[in-house]
Amino acid sequence: MDKKAHEALECIRKDVTLMTSDLENEDAAEFFNELADWAYANGEAMLIDDEPEKQDGEEE
Repeated sequence: MDKKAHEALECIRKDVTLMTSDLENEDAAEFFNELADWAYANGEAMLIDDEPEKQDGEEE
């Protein structure tokens, strides 16, 4: 991760910590689960190749 991405992540961590500090434990847990699902889906989307792989038998 480059410096810019690391700094962005630290900002987000601070904001999330501040915004969730007043939540009840169950609400905070639900929030973090939703956040984790969102982050995972976005991370996976970044890894998807723009061009689908050629299937066997397809010409290039």
